[in-house]
Amino acid sequence: MAKKPNEFFQKEITQKEVQGSAHYTYRDGFRLGFGFFIGVLLGVSILIVIIYMINSIIRMVS
Repeated sequence: MAKKPNEFFQKEITQKEVQGSAHYTYRDGFRLGFGFFIGVLLGVSILIVIIYMINSIIRMVS
């Protein structure tokens, strides 16, 4: 017996669970974006310090 197409996509979670998880999406998205920003900022800073140290060593040797 063939099922109706919409019976394959029946809700497995309740409306309350959907609203509860959506409640934290904005806040968690902000934290994630802020975390990426701090990570990139820290990574670029470390890269600049390493390049500066390598330049200093090359100038001492030359």
